[in-house]
Amino acid sequence: MNANEAHKSVDADRLSHLLWEVGAHTAALSETAYADTPLTPATAGVLDVIAANPGTSIAELARRLPTSAQGISQLVSKLEAMGYVERRLGDRGHGVALFVTDSGEDARREADGHKSELEKQLASTLGQRNYDHLVRLLMRARPLIAEMAAGRRSANP
Repeated sequence: MNANEAHKSVDADRLSHLLWEVGAHTAALSETAYADTPLTPATAGVLDVIAANPGTSIAELARRLPTSAQGISQLVSKLEAMGYVERRLGDRGHGVALFVTDSGEDARREADGHKSELEKQLASTLGQRNYDHLVRLLMRARPLIAEMAAGRRSANP
């Protein structure tokens, strides 16, 4: 029995089902890739966004990422406890701004090596051309699906 036969279901050819299934497998591969680091895919993702947007807030992270403000707050607390993120007073003297510490940058670099290795494995498995094409399609789809999820775009054309 091949992989396609093993995954027969009523919704097996629907995009939402395929994205869910591939996403679940990719999440498991990501967890394995980060196993030798203090980070998880979720904490690494939050750390990357804070590094790219120094001084951002938990509310802003929740708007950018597919996680609730409460979930982001928990991830930031974990990163703060590990010494990878620090909270400072916001630009205008109020609010909380988030910054990556030197230790956080070191952790990001270590995790990036693991991420890069996983990406190489995915490209090898899919073939570089298919990998590049899938990345381009998902990059185009990401903001549109995010708008649908936020209720700003109708699911019906």
